[in-house]
Amino acid sequence: MKKFVFLTGLLNVLLGVLFTMPGLIRLAGVEPPDHSFWLMFPAVFLFFLGIILMICSRDLKNRSTIVFWDGMSRVAAFFGCLWFGLYAGMGVPLALAALGDLAIALVYFIGLPRVLNRSFLSILLDRRC
Repeated sequence: MKKFVFLTGLLNVLLGVLFTMPGLIRLAGVEPPDHSFWLMFPAVFLFFLGIILMICSRDLKNRSTIVFWDGMSRVAAFFGCLWFGLYAGMGVPLALAALGDLAIALVYFIGLPRVLNRSFLSILLDRRC
C-alpha cells in the first residue's frame, strides 16, 4: 500500500507538470483556457498534494487520514469531471479519465483499512482506539 500511495503522489506531480505546459495538455485532448491562471492553479494543487502523498506513504499508520481525505477529494474530482465531461461540453474522454481518480479513491478506501486493521470511519475521523 505504501508503494501505491507513493505512486499516486508521483502521478499527481506528473499531472501538475502536464498542466504547466499548454502544448502537452492539448495532446491529452483538453483545450487549455485563455488565461494561464486556470492552468497554474490546478498545477500548484497537484504538486502540493502529490508531495504530501509521497511523504504520507512513508508512515501510513500515522498519516492515513490525510490519504483518506485525498481519496475524498478524488471522489469529488470524479463527479466534477463527470459533469464537465458529459454536460458542460468538455467531452467524454474527460469523464473517462476521471474514472482513474475514482479507482484510486476506492483502493484507498478498501486497502488502507485492511492494511492498517482499522475501520473506515476510524481512519476518516482520525480516531485511534
